Amino acid sequence: MIKTLLSVIRTEHLVSEDTLFEIKVILNELIVNAICHGNNCDDNKATYVTVKIVGDSHLYVSVRDEGCGLSQKIELQKLDEYLEANNNSFNEHGRGLIIVGQLCDKVKFSRCRNKVSIIKSLR
Repeated sequence: MIKTLLSVIRTEHLVSEDTLFEIKVILNELIVNAICHGNNCDDNKATYVTVKIVGDSHLYVSVRDEGCGLSQKIELQKLDEYLEANNNSFNEHGRGLIIVGQLCDKVKFSRCRNKVSIIKSLR
């Protein structure tokens, strides 16, 4: 799915290789996070992915899982600070969301906290 999507974006929207790489990282991190952390790798739970091109210049992605959502004790605006305080440098959990935040123009979590949506400029 990701390979096909990147091919379409590359040919129809003339996106640089650097931007394509960033999109691949974003999709990978969000989907893996939903499957592994949201759904706890439960094959009976689904992960829903929506991808759209908005105004020919931005990518919109939303990923939703069937988990209970990100912990309520985490302030979403301070996610990176929370992860730094609760992870040591050898723990990989949570790093993907920090990476996604750095690569995107906007990141938003749903009220239920089991869906994340991003906007990424294609230029």
